[in-house]
Parts: sequence; C-alpha cells; structure tokens
Amino acid sequence: MVRRARFCAPSQGLVLEINIMGPTRLKNYDYGSDGWYFITICTDNREHFFGEILGSVGAQDLAHQHPHLQPTTIGQIAHQYWTEIPNHFPFVVLDEFVIMPDHMHGVLYFDRPDYAYRIPRPNEFGPQSKNLASVIRGYKAAVKKYATMNNIPFAWQSR
Repeated sequence: MVRRARFCAPSQGLVLEINIMGPTRLKNYDYGSDGWYFITICTDNREHFFGEILGSVGAQDLAHQHPHLQPTTIGQIAHQYWTEIPNHFPFVVLDEFVIMPDHMHGVLYFDRPDYAYRIPRPNEFGPQSKNLASVIRGYKAAVKKYATMNNIPFAWQSR
C-alpha cells in the first residue's frame, strides 16, 4: 500500500509530496518457517550496476547471440555470493535465480525439520537471525562490502 503525503512550508515557498510505503510483510507470518520465498532485490535508482544485456531476440546463429547478461565485476560477485548463501545458512536451499542489469530475482526454500514453526511467531522488531530478513541482509551486506573494499560504485535500493 502506498500513501501520498504532502508537506508544506509556504513561508519558504516549498511543497514536498512523497509516497509513503506501507508494510511489505504479512502481519502474522513467521518468515523463519519452512517454505518457498520469491525475492526481488533492486539496485539504487535502478542503475545497471550488474551489467548490460547483449545479443538480440530471435538470434539464429552464433554471430547473433541470444540475449544474455554481460556481467560487471559486481554482477559476478552478486552471482557468486548468491550461490554461497547455503554455506552461511545451511537451512536454505537455492532454487532458480537470475541476475539482471539493475535487479535480481531468486527463489529460496527454507528446510528446517527441527524448527518449531507450529508455534505462532509473529513478526517482531529487534534482533533477527535465521529468517528471511537475516539471509537477505547478509547477502546484501556482503555484496556491498565487496564493492566498498574494491572501490566499485554500488548501492542497493532502499526500502
């Protein structure tokens, strides 16, 4: 849900209108429980930090390649670090994913046979671990850290 808010400072001749985004999570869902999670993560201002699409639609021979991502260094790192998620979170099983020039999509499955997900655990503020937020936070932080340490311009879209 998106709401519009208007802030006025007539004495300074300013009027600011912004969109205020509502919650993006289900109110009483436990995002640490077993299940499939479809993720989309965008780059800041949808900049093509991950690469460019080369090739042409309907290409029939090698001289005219099918469309594909020609990844930048940070695009390669985004790909590599995504495939390493299960090394850090053993309960995560990766399914399909794709890196695009300005965003990525991925499907994760949480497989935690010992998890007491039958006990309702509503979303709460505070420390989060071993749930969807911690997995995505770890991934995004690792990619950003690599970019920063290697002086590569890069930023994720803020919520």
